[in-house]
Amino acid sequence: MKSKLHPFSILLLSLIGTTGCGQSSDTAVSEPPLPVASADKIAIPADNSLPLKDYLDAGVPAHDRNWTGSDMEQAADALSEIAKQNAGQLPRYQSLQSGKLFDRIIAADNLDLYQNQLSPIEVRVHDAIILMQSSNRILVLYATAFADQKVADSEMIEMIGTTLRLSAAIVRLLDEFLPTLDENDPTYPVRMESLDNMRKNLATVVIANLKVPTESHLYRTSELKRLIGYMQDTYPVILPALPEASRTEALQRLRTLIEDPEMQTLQLELKSLLTTVEKPAEQPEAAQQN
Repeated sequence: MKSKLHPFSILLLSLIGTTGCGQSSDTAVSEPPLPVASADKIAIPADNSLPLKDYLDAGVPAHDRNWTGSDMEQAADALSEIAKQNAGQLPRYQSLQSGKLFDRIIAADNLDLYQNQLSPIEVRVHDAIILMQSSNRILVLYATAFADQKVADSEMIEMIGTTLRLSAAIVRLLDEFLPTLDENDPTYPVRMESLDNMRKNLATVVIANLKVPTESHLYRTSELKRLIGYMQDTYPVILPALPEASRTEALQRLRTLIEDPEMQTLQLELKSLLTTVEKPAEQPEAAQQN
């Protein structure tokens, strides 16, 4: 039976479930405990991932094409079964065995569909819902495996980066979809309230994300630098969508990180991130000519 919810409402509910920051829902999950180790003792678990053919046989879609939401859902189902048996067999970042599949799970071009304005916005929203929910399920698999030291910090950083890219894609979808809403529609106030809740949840995601660079006991410096690069790619889209006070808080936390002597190894990257997010938004060409 198909859902009776409007795609806009489903998208916002899905985001709440994906971030785990909203009210209770079937898709919300609690964070698994993370391993604790000193920075000089971060061990990289052995690569026990499978050959690509074994993942195909288990039901994971082929890695050599873009995935839709239903493809990601199929992958989440198959990887969940694999993780039940041995979470160490999840695909690994840059693995000779499974790296190509991991690259597909986190691939930015999986999101290309959502920027294709030749496709109806309702279709793109519906597919984004499925992709978000399924990517969240895979993130939970990796977070649990990371807590059990079955996968490495690299996999977690890449999955966090994927979450940021998804969040930016959501913001772009909403920017496109909101102007199509009728202010005279009786459901308009409810939809705008849902949008406000989504922005609050995005803010919680950003604030939590800004804590990760301080967790040098969990992540190597090289991985944290790569994460900051993903933040630099996505924050210019995400931060303007946050509530004003939360956006100010995020910028202040970023400045605090830069001033923290313990963040010396990441200072250049953090300064570059701050410079990027503080740039004024580019004005449309027509506005510049006026």
